[in-house]
Amino acid sequence: MKTKVLYTWTAVYVSVLTMAGALTAPAEDTDTNAIAHKSYTGTVMFVDAKEHTLRLDGFFTSKTFNLGDNCAYTFADKGAGAIGDLRPGQRIEVVYQEMHNVLVADRVTQEPMSSEGTVTACDPVQRTITLHGRGRDKTFPIAGDCKVMLRGDKSGSLADIQTGNYVTVTYETPDDKPTARKITQTSETYTGSLTAIDLDTKTVKAKSLFDTKKFNLGDNCAIVIDGKINGRLSDLKPNDKLVFSYDEINGVNVASRIALVGRPQATETPQGSK
Repeated sequence: MKTKVLYTWTAVYVSVLTMAGALTAPAEDTDTNAIAHKSYTGTVMFVDAKEHTLRLDGFFTSKTFNLGDNCAYTFADKGAGAIGDLRPGQRIEVVYQEMHNVLVADRVTQEPMSSEGTVTACDPVQRTITLHGRGRDKTFPIAGDCKVMLRGDKSGSLADIQTGNYVTVTYETPDDKPTARKITQTSETYTGSLTAIDLDTKTVKAKSLFDTKKFNLGDNCAIVIDGKINGRLSDLKPNDKLVFSYDEINGVNVASRIALVGRPQATETPQGSK
C-alpha cells in the first residue's frame, strides 16, 4: 500500500516539475508563418538593390519595405523577375509581414497602368505620342526602350503607329510624368476600293483584287484624310482607295480607322469631242 502511494506522489511531482519547466522556459523564436500577411499598393519612389529596400508612395502615406531573401517578383512585361527590374515610376503591390513596425516584403507584383485612345499625333523624333480618349487628349513622352507590339505579338516600331490608330499605351510615372513603356496596336489591315456606304447603319463596303469586305464603324472610328482624323463618311467617294484598320469579332469586321490613300483621277473630256 505504501509503495502504491509513493508511486502516485512521484508521478504527481514529476508532472508539476514538467509544467513548471514549460512555464519558465525561454520562448521559442516566433513562427513567421503565423504572422498575418498584409498588402500595400503604391508607386516606386526609390529602390536600393544593395540594401534590399523599397519605398512606395501611396494615396495617403509612404512606406519603406525590406525585401526578403525569398521575395518573389512579377512584372507586367516579362513575368518573373528580380530586384534589378524595379525602377521609380512603377505601380507595385507588395505583400508583406510586419514585426515591431518593420515591414518585410514576401511578394512584389507590378500593376500595369494603361490608357486607350485614338492616335492624334506620334512623333518618333521628339518621342511623344498623343491619344484622344474620353473627351480629351493626353500626351505621353516615349521611353527610349519603349516596346511597340502589333497583332500576333509581333514586335514593331514607332513607324507602325499611324494617326488614327486605336492603341493601348502602357505607362509608368517617373517624376510624376506618365511615360509610355509599351504601345500596343493589334488591329488587322485591309486595302480596297470603296463600293458602298450606308450612313444610317454606319457600314462601308470595299473590294480588293480578290474579295469584298463589309465594315461596321465603331463609335470612335477615325476617318483620316490628308493626315487629319476629323474626316466624315460623307467625305468619301466611290472607288476611293482606302486602308481599313479593323478587328474581326465573330465574323463581324469592326473598323477603328479608315484612311484615304488614293482617289481616282477625274477624266477630262477633250475640247471639241462629242
